[in-house]
Amino acid sequence: MHSKPFFTHLIGNLMTTRIGDADSGSVLFTCTLGKEPHFFIRQNSLIFRQKHQKDLVLFSDSDSPDEAQHLLNALTDALVRRQKTKLFWRNLFFGLGFLALLAIGSHSVLSETHTTTHVPLDRADATSAPLLPEEHATEKGLMQDPSPALTTLAHNLRAAAQRKIFTVPLTTGHSRTIYVFSDPLCPHCRDLEPTLEAIGKKVNIEIFPVSLIGKKATAEQVIPVLCASPEHRKALWHSLFDDPPLTPSASCDIGEKALAVNDKAFSAYGFRGTPQLISDDGRPIPFSALKNEDTLAIFMNAAHQQEKHHE
Repeated sequence: MHSKPFFTHLIGNLMTTRIGDADSGSVLFTCTLGKEPHFFIRQNSLIFRQKHQKDLVLFSDSDSPDEAQHLLNALTDALVRRQKTKLFWRNLFFGLGFLALLAIGSHSVLSETHTTTHVPLDRADATSAPLLPEEHATEKGLMQDPSPALTTLAHNLRAAAQRKIFTVPLTTGHSRTIYVFSDPLCPHCRDLEPTLEAIGKKVNIEIFPVSLIGKKATAEQVIPVLCASPEHRKALWHSLFDDPPLTPSASCDIGEKALAVNDKAFSAYGFRGTPQLISDDGRPIPFSALKNEDTLAIFMNAAHQQEKHHE
């Protein structure tokens, strides 16, 4: 006799098991997992035991002794999957805590090298040339030599982007990368989008969405984007800037946690406003470097030129 297919789902501490189909099958049982839950077989019956509770018979079938074992296997698989997920996020947030400690060392450097006085970008001008004027930028700022703290920042951002969980890859295939912390409800971030599209023809653009400005409203828009597969995020991200924006899609646990990690990283690194642009060597990018292709190339190559000068 063939075993009945059992499907077990865990939502928080609520466990539900169905027979026949994962979504539409008959519900066999539902139980709430409390302290120290255990499942075991006794005389062809599956027993549920947890601390301070009486044993509960979840399933019994004297005609098919193996059914209880198959059900126990399904429950065990579901519990193992949940434990692996918990360990993944625990390790992820532990890594974030370590990242925050590293950020403390780079915070003073970032504070000295970057200002967040935003100048609105005229969309008409941006169509023809990426232009974000910053009158007080100096050549010294463009030629800043990256410090060890900035190198660490660059390494952390690159590693996070490679995970394909936290970012929206707008453009790829180039040798250099710019990381952008952006909130789609931030006016200056919206103004920057045409500029990113223009410079994305020469460099990779990786967006780290954050909810600095819009808070809950931003989260409702951004989380579905991060829930999507990496190759679909670009189109979804661009749709957030439509007027009106598309109706948000369904949320998911991974997307919620990814946005939370981005928000914590943004704060840990001492960034003070959005949009925040960081080069792939860790230097904050002033808006003056985005005036045109030449100023951007000068800025991106400044560290390399500095190394050659020291040689």
